[in-house]
Amino acid sequence: MLAILAIVAPVFGILGLGFLSARSGYLDATVGRAVAQFAFKVAMPALLFRAMLAVGPLPGSPWRLAAAYFGAMLAVWVLATVLTRTVLRRPMTDAASIAMGSCFGNTVMLGIPLAITAFGQDAAAPVALLISIDTPLLWIIATLHIEAAQKPGAGLSLTALRGVFSDLARNPIVLPLIVGTLWRLTGLGIPTVVDRLLEILAGGAVPAALFALGASLATYEIKGQTPTLALIVCLKMLMFPMVAGILAIYVFDLPPLWTAIVLLFAAMPVGANAYLFASRYERAVASVSAAIAVSTALAIVTLAGVLYVLKQSGG
Repeated sequence: MLAILAIVAPVFGILGLGFLSARSGYLDATVGRAVAQFAFKVAMPALLFRAMLAVGPLPGSPWRLAAAYFGAMLAVWVLATVLTRTVLRRPMTDAASIAMGSCFGNTVMLGIPLAITAFGQDAAAPVALLISIDTPLLWIIATLHIEAAQKPGAGLSLTALRGVFSDLARNPIVLPLIVGTLWRLTGLGIPTVVDRLLEILAGGAVPAALFALGASLATYEIKGQTPTLALIVCLKMLMFPMVAGILAIYVFDLPPLWTAIVLLFAAMPVGANAYLFASRYERAVASVSAAIAVSTALAIVTLAGVLYVLKQSGG
């Protein structure tokens, strides 16, 4: 267990420093936003670009990896939609935001640092594959979902879908994954000086992302309907990893490292993109905001537990 604490404690320690710096006023709010911009738009893209360049032969079919993770995600999405209507008695226009909160984990700002800290650079390939699909797929599904709920029978709004694709084309996380993959396929390599520059930037990705995440948590409020908050947290922190584990181990028989990444990513707390989506459509905003704060606090314990089980099982 000490080995797990040695992995988790520094990660959440940096996150905690960011939170305390923002909450106490030690750092101005603009500083926290600047660190977040650096992490998300500069350091993390450099890390992901280099990760894609370093991808070697895969130990299995990437489609099995994607099927295990996103199959679980789709199952949770459907369940969240059904429970929104039958248990929470909320309108279908709220279901997309609640399902987004139940499925979209903090895989970039927390998942990448934790995966690399726990499993080393070998985790880069499965991590990059899941992230490259995760953001585009969830935004598209969520947009289709809420459009259908707002205008039943009216068909898809091409304007809304065009906006989603436009946002994804400029997304600083999706773009370096695509560019890095294409560049690797050319076999050209990159100059030593450029690679060293990217390496230095990538080295700042993990601490900057964690610090920025902690600072951002100081802005989220724990308020809103308790039943909705509880549903989002339970589906995200319990149901998603449980279904993902069943699919990864018993259905798709993934290699141990891939199984570990699927379980770790499925167990991530609610990510900020869920809040951005809820805010854009003004549906279940308070509940999703609260779920981010609560699930991240719980993740200190739950992620340590997941890593302990994975290490014990040789994952």
